[in-house]
Amino acid sequence: MNLEVLNVDDDKMVLFIHEKMMIHSEFSSSPKSFEDGYNTLTYISEHKSDDKKFVIFLDVNMPNLDGWDFMDELEKRELDGYCYIFVVTSSIDTSDKEKAATYDAAIGFVEKPLSIESLKNLKTTKELLPFFD
Repeated sequence: MNLEVLNVDDDKMVLFIHEKMMIHSEFSSSPKSFEDGYNTLTYISEHKSDDKKFVIFLDVNMPNLDGWDFMDELEKRELDGYCYIFVVTSSIDTSDKEKAATYDAAIGFVEKPLSIESLKNLKTTKELLPFFD
């Protein structure tokens, strides 16, 4: 089983920082970044396979297609089974955590910005353990 890491955020600087953190923490040697949820959905549709899972670091507050709408679309297109999603936000609103928990693909909630330490901790998430043994 392969693991592909995707960053989805409308802020180019955040994407740059998150990519660097992922590489330095050895979470991923080649994360891919998207500034738009629609492009991400297209990418997943075109690259999905039975032996691949996508780990998506998903910003909640984005124009056009926010994180919640992205997860709704993922479910509608029946792509959620290929994905593990970490909801990434600077919001401290507990209702966001509760809402994230209603999505099967959402396996965690992470505050921005990602750090090397937080990424190392995420490797121990139950769903990701087989990929980091």
